[in-house]
Amino acid sequence: MLRFNLSRPAAAYLKEKLNLTPEEEEIALYGLQVIIYPLISLLSISLVGWLLGCLYTTLAATLTGAFLRLWSGGAHSRSPLTCTLLGAVVSPALGKISLVVAPLLNSFHLFIIVILGSLLSLAFVWRLAPVDSPAKPLLSPEYRQRMRRLSVTSIFFIAVVQIVLLATAGVPAVVLALSLGLWWQTFTLTRAGHRFATLIDEIISP
Repeated sequence: MLRFNLSRPAAAYLKEKLNLTPEEEEIALYGLQVIIYPLISLLSISLVGWLLGCLYTTLAATLTGAFLRLWSGGAHSRSPLTCTLLGAVVSPALGKISLVVAPLLNSFHLFIIVILGSLLSLAFVWRLAPVDSPAKPLLSPEYRQRMRRLSVTSIFFIAVVQIVLLATAGVPAVVLALSLGLWWQTFTLTRAGHRFATLIDEIISP
């Protein structure tokens, strides 16, 4: 399959209109990718979640995973388009699972899931985060330590939000979706998560 790059035509247009050098074109391409692909990914995830009737839980899982990923890093696809397609499948699936399963659980069950799930994620994050990548190199041991501390802090923050929602808001499906989003992002830190990303790359972009 061809690796279609949505931002390449826009970068080529800017190069022609602004007489950019090849180096400047690559910088423009990277900037466009940073803006365009996350926006397209969020829109596609939201659309699929809306079509499946689980928009709020889909967004809860998505934003939780993205929040932790800011600090922890994780497995990356070689193609931004592949990441977008994978997100449009995984996040709505997590949202739908939350919507279906949450009514089967009471508040105590959800509380136990939040606590045990957070502790499990914390153990993996403390051991593995932050995960390096070519797009986000970890430049120094001090930077790594800072990202690890922020990753750990984000897990505590997510857990607190879940407990507050569980105690006051009466939205069990959203609470469960937050846990699923946290677990998915934790999975991307592991070797299994990296093997999964590689497999998806081979399937979609051989």
